[in-house]
Amino acid sequence: MLTQPTTDKILLAIADDLNAVIAPAIEDEQAKVLLGQAEQLLRRLSRRSASEIAWMVEEIAQIEEAIGQKHSHVDGESLLLCDVAERYSQASQALAEAIDEAFETGDNQRLKELKQILSARIAREQEILGHLEMVGRG
Repeated sequence: MLTQPTTDKILLAIADDLNAVIAPAIEDEQAKVLLGQAEQLLRRLSRRSASEIAWMVEEIAQIEEAIGQKHSHVDGESLLLCDVAERYSQASQALAEAIDEAFETGDNQRLKELKQILSARIAREQEILGHLEMVGRG
């Protein structure tokens, strides 16, 4: 029984059940590979769902600070994933425009600072998603 039925815990429980109950009963190699890929995907989705809103909100604040925009997060603002994702998309667009402007004006210091945000984004995504194992490919 799950005492904390959050999305990440539910996904992990499904992955664990697939691995512990279903996997031993499968003999077909192709089915084993597909099951392994599904189990791995569930674990990655679990990691992402546990952090996704928090890292988007944090990154929105970093972008707004870097481009000199007033922070858009206000107490009581929706934390629904679709709403945060929309604000994240808008902030990402603003970041892209700031990078284009810095590139066009030759402001290498600004460009370097803005690119650091992109590097941090990539590092965070890699941390959240983890390492992809080649199930059945080795």
